[in-house]
Amino acid sequence: TVLVSAGGTREPLDAVRFLGNRSSGRMGAALADEARRRGAEVTLVAANLSVPAPVGVDVVSAPTAEELARETLSRGDADIVLMAAAIADYRPAEPAADKRPKDGNDWTVTLEPTTDVLRELGGRRENGQVLVGFAAETGDNGLERAREKLRAKQVDLIVFNDVSRDDIGFDAPDNEVVLVSAEGERRLGKAAKERIAAAILDVVAERLPKPLEGE
Repeated sequence: TVLVSAGGTREPLDAVRFLGNRSSGRMGAALADEARRRGAEVTLVAANLSVPAPVGVDVVSAPTAEELARETLSRGDADIVLMAAAIADYRPAEPAADKRPKDGNDWTVTLEPTTDVLRELGGRRENGQVLVGFAAETGDNGLERAREKLRAKQVDLIVFNDVSRDDIGFDAPDNEVVLVSAEGERRLGKAAKERIAAAILDVVAERLPKPLEGE
């Protein structure tokens, strides 16, 4: 069984506005499709996908960070968990029930932290599960932050990519990543996200007690 999260959460500010991010869900959808192709039973927890969900997988809608946490943690016993979704780290503490009118005044919004889903999964997983996190970072220290995330979240693998680049990552059909694990690091050169997904699952398969193979 494979659990994949994909897309970007949207946290309500009022009845019509939200805080969000640029994640399309393309990387997560590619992972779900590749896992299905290899014979897995796949659940895709989808946060506002802007690409079609793959055929043949169970799709669960989870628009907000709270909903994604609930739907993911309730299915956290999967053999493989691939947390590709861009989950908001913060949400408005008191979203307005109605649309806030434009009155010319400043609008101060207090943000509160959301559930750290990856940390929760890392703390509760049982022996044998393969847990993969993603680190979408910017700046010169992005890779070092990905290494720290590996240690802090108790996961097997972190997939790091630099989202400051326009040609990969958010909104782009291609990606270029570094796979960070306790055993070392492996760079995957720029390629279609479908090919990156296949390479990630090749690495994941090496950690399974039984193979995850293609059709």
